[in-house]
Amino acid sequence: MQIMKKKNCFCLLFVAFLLLKGTCAYAQRVFIDSVYYTLDNTAMTAQIAIQSNNTAVGDIVINDTVTYEGANYAVTSMADNAFADCNQLTSIVLPLTLRNLGSAAFLRCTNLTSCIIPDSTITEIPFEAFWKAGLIEFRVPEGVTYIEQRSFEQMPNLQRVHLANSVKSLTSWSFYILPALQDPIYNDSLFVLMPDSYQGAYTIPAGIQVIYKSAFYGCTKITSLTIPEGVKRIEHYGLMFSLNAVIKTLHLPASLEYVTPGAIFGGSLRKISVAEGNTHYTTWNNMLMSINMDTVICCPAAINAAYTLPESVVHVAASAFSVSAVDLTMTNVRSIGEYAFEANSLGKYDSNRHYVIPETVEEIGDEAFYRSYAMEQVTIPSSLKQMGEQVFADSPKLKKAVINSTMIGKGQFRICNNLEIIEIGDSLREIGAYAFHKCPALWYIRMPKANAHFRAIDGVLYSADTAALALYPPKHDGEVFVLPEEVNTLRSSSLRAVNLRKLVLPKGLSQIENELFGGYYLGNDDTPLLDTIVAPMMSVPATQGNPFNLLNQAQTVLLVPCDSLAEIYRANSIWNGFNIQVDSTLLELPEKEPEVETQPDERSVQFTWPAVEGASYYTLIIWANEERTEKICTLTFNSIGQLVEIDFSKHAPTRRAKNTTGTFSFRYNGLDEDTDYWFTMTASDANNTEIFYASGSFATLGANMPTAIEEISDETGTFEGSNGKILRDGHIYLMYNGRMYDVQGNRIK
Repeated sequence: MQIMKKKNCFCLLFVAFLLLKGTCAYAQRVFIDSVYYTLDNTAMTAQIAIQSNNTAVGDIVINDTVTYEGANYAVTSMADNAFADCNQLTSIVLPLTLRNLGSAAFLRCTNLTSCIIPDSTITEIPFEAFWKAGLIEFRVPEGVTYIEQRSFEQMPNLQRVHLANSVKSLTSWSFYILPALQDPIYNDSLFVLMPDSYQGAYTIPAGIQVIYKSAFYGCTKITSLTIPEGVKRIEHYGLMFSLNAVIKTLHLPASLEYVTPGAIFGGSLRKISVAEGNTHYTTWNNMLMSINMDTVICCPAAINAAYTLPESVVHVAASAFSVSAVDLTMTNVRSIGEYAFEANSLGKYDSNRHYVIPETVEEIGDEAFYRSYAMEQVTIPSSLKQMGEQVFADSPKLKKAVINSTMIGKGQFRICNNLEIIEIGDSLREIGAYAFHKCPALWYIRMPKANAHFRAIDGVLYSADTAALALYPPKHDGEVFVLPEEVNTLRSSSLRAVNLRKLVLPKGLSQIENELFGGYYLGNDDTPLLDTIVAPMMSVPATQGNPFNLLNQAQTVLLVPCDSLAEIYRANSIWNGFNIQVDSTLLELPEKEPEVETQPDERSVQFTWPAVEGASYYTLIIWANEERTEKICTLTFNSIGQLVEIDFSKHAPTRRAKNTTGTFSFRYNGLDEDTDYWFTMTASDANNTEIFYASGSFATLGANMPTAIEEISDETGTFEGSNGKILRDGHIYLMYNGRMYDVQGNRIK
């Protein structure tokens, strides 16, 4: 029995040895006639392997077969990077048996001047096959149907390419950055690339059916282009001549069936015309339109005028008005394609500086209004159902956006450096990530009515129940931000790029989401500045990811209520980077900050506020608008209520605020009747450091009584809120806030 077991083990070992021997043979690397190969003993084929730079030298001819230990192997393939960086290789001839060319096969072969590939061998030239190679001329063999991206890129010596008629497709950058190219690249049906150094007029050869992707990209000196009958398609960027191109007119043939959005562009292009008989396209005011006038395909960049689109137009195609000087009004458009108004002059005329997107629009593509140079304000309609990314990004003059849609897209206002105010309608339910990335001037969010998802309080955006902070504008007034006690969650990027002296967290805070202070989206957010975080919570909030990304924790003091909690924070890798200190008074913090009360009448308002401990000065500002750009007055009181600084535009106020048992009371006169006003109140210590901030609004009363008196029958009649009544000529009159009214509420002069 023991002998049988040993025999079986020996057989298994022998089989394993044979399998291992066969595997090694399959992967066997050999060196034959200055070239490394990998041999397949089963298929009897050889793959051209990755070469050593010091062996692939000079002129190399690879035969159809190689012989090793008396056996012949057909050379059928080439490994990826086979000759990459072989700088001493000067020419190579590949075999008739070759079926696959490896990716980056001749990458950076800077001295390779000739590569011959026979017809009917490979079907594809792969990714980066000749990237930065030194070829002077190249013949694409018949049988190749596809040329991959970057196959012929950054080749400083390439002058001519003979393109096989078998090639049916390429990518945008199959041939790219070829400064020495002298002749156009094309075959019987595809026009692939024009040398960007070409000057003068040019006629595309007869028989061409497709002007391929980026064919004329960067051609600045072509003065006119003749497109022959027979051309059916113009691919993306096909006739993109560049911003400083000189070509002014473009005539499209009757045979043209399809123009890819974004295919046509030239900085001096003024007119596009279409041959009579074309059944797919027409023109309107020199713009290319669909034949039924429902889609704008392309507006020449040099058209400088204001137009209102016909009501038949329901689609603006991708890139249609890119870099255009047209100031456009849309009336019935339903969809706006990506890049449609990129770098456009929308709003350059006074009438359109506040650009109102019509209520008909349901879809806006990525970067549709990216870098709109003249637009100062935009209104987004409630009709919108789909919004792409970065729709208004990098618009340098945009100051205000009114958003009535249900969503704000990802990165929608990225790098809008002058965006100050966002007004949100009551239908908003979604704010995309990084919507306000790098918006350093944003200081106020207005939301007239809360909805099921959001509410705005004093210019700060919260969830509808105030349980989560959604967005604190980075330039919001004040150096201290005290979060409402209802808040239990700080959402991602809700404190992006803030500049605060102190942040006071609520006692009930339980969760802080990832990237609280901002993150990376096509560039970092601005670095937040924060001196102190007051954390009165008796437990450490849960965190997601890295909530304190971008914040220099070592320069921020974290105040916690007790030593035991401080030790827990110090042991937590998320929190231990802060300068953690204990402030036992946090256990006694009041739940709410002092409030400022207002009691307006027709032409004045009385402010009442409690004294703030440690305050040396109180500064009261009254504003005529919610955005706080039109100031009525600035009043500064000292700690005993004396008015020490005055700056007013309406009326001189009384000189002192009454201080009764720790409460200040002050009346400002000379306001307009029936008018809305806003105010801010700050308290500062002796070092002018702000220690309290409040804001709000009030409305003065109208000239008439707020409610008419429907029935007062005799002297015993009463009216709630009145302060006296008199009889005159058998009629009853009421005194209200020092004025006389009849029973209908009309004021008696």
